[in-house]
Amino acid sequence: MFTEILEVNVVAKSIAEWISEGEELYAASLEQYEQIEKELQEMERKLAAKQDEVNQIAQIIGKPTVEGNRRLTAQLIDDHGPNSVPNSPATIARALAGRNLNR
Repeated sequence: MFTEILEVNVVAKSIAEWISEGEELYAASLEQYEQIEKELQEMERKLAAKQDEVNQIAQIIGKPTVEGNRRLTAQLIDDHGPNSVPNSPATIARALAGRNLNR
């Protein structure tokens, strides 16, 4: 019986050990994320430079210029202030049709 208790204590991690391990995993993941983000920014810079180069050549030889397929980012804002527009299917339809949103 004593050996069973001893084995359980050896296998079980304390809460502090779990938290410490989680912190290490978080730090490593965050570092990888930041590295990938830097690589992505560098690639976007190179892509913009190459687009400029292609467009300069295109203008010289009469070819169409290329348009960048930029990734769009959006942020959802939940604002119900005095200038907010109601979020409803009718409002979305009016926006897509290019009509006035404030009714």
